[in-house]
Amino acid sequence: MLIVTGTVVMDPGGVRAIEAAAVIMMEETRKEAGCITYEFSEVIGQPGVMRIYEEWESGPHLEAHFDAPHMGPWRDAMKSATIHSRSLHRYDDIGAISAL
Repeated sequence: MLIVTGTVVMDPGGVRAIEAAAVIMMEETRKEAGCITYEFSEVIGQPGVMRIYEEWESGPHLEAHFDAPHMGPWRDAMKSATIHSRSLHRYDDIGAISAL
């Protein structure tokens, strides 16, 4: 199993701007083979900070996710938000950490 977690910091209205697309992205991703958990949430008290948390059965499942059909509309939706920073990390089952 591997975990992907981190944050995306955007203008405070950014989360609202992508909210509908985020719901679709979560719903579609949860249907993917190997997806255990896939969640986006806004950090309470920090407007514009979106937390990402994912659990995958394996690296190949995560890699396949990047080519899923719903990634295109999600990437397009993210262009409507002004992103200030992105910090995501991948943790594998032996504790190794790598930035994404």
